[in-house]
Amino acid sequence: MEWALEVFKGMEERRLPGETEAVWNLVRDGEVWTYRVWASPYLPEEVRAFPGCRQVVRMEREVRHKGTGEVRRTVSYALTSLGAEEAEARRLGELLLYRWEVENRSFWVRDVLLHEDACQVRGVGAQVLAALRAFLVSMLHRQGVREKKAALEAFSFNPLSALRFLGLYAV
Repeated sequence: MEWALEVFKGMEERRLPGETEAVWNLVRDGEVWTYRVWASPYLPEEVRAFPGCRQVVRMEREVRHKGTGEVRRTVSYALTSLGAEEAEARRLGELLLYRWEVENRSFWVRDVLLHEDACQVRGVGAQVLAALRAFLVSMLHRQGVREKKAALEAFSFNPLSALRFLGLYAV
């Protein structure tokens, strides 16, 4: 990881040609998310071994809760095959965010709420259950359900409500 720190060490003071930076804010669910992204086509020796790698990216996220003032910070690094002429820091940051949006919308729900990784069913049965879980998460998202945990708990207490949600009606 030292190579990543080395790449971005001097970017705050001055950028080399082709290096880009972007900062933007998003407000959601009572929090202010600040994103700061740097992209550099200057690859250290350790990174040149990755075929097709053309830029290294650093993304800082700062999340400030409006009510409590609590602040969380994370820093992530990525490699991309997109060159500086194809995607600057803002675009690369948006692509990284989109990747996590997909992860959070589907896979997190499937793993954390539906315990998919803990499932001990194997073979075709596991494939069928995975398809059903994916379908359920897609339906929750399509119907605009934001509180997926609450919806799943309600379905577990009242299975007929789950059938009605899916458009199936028990007689």
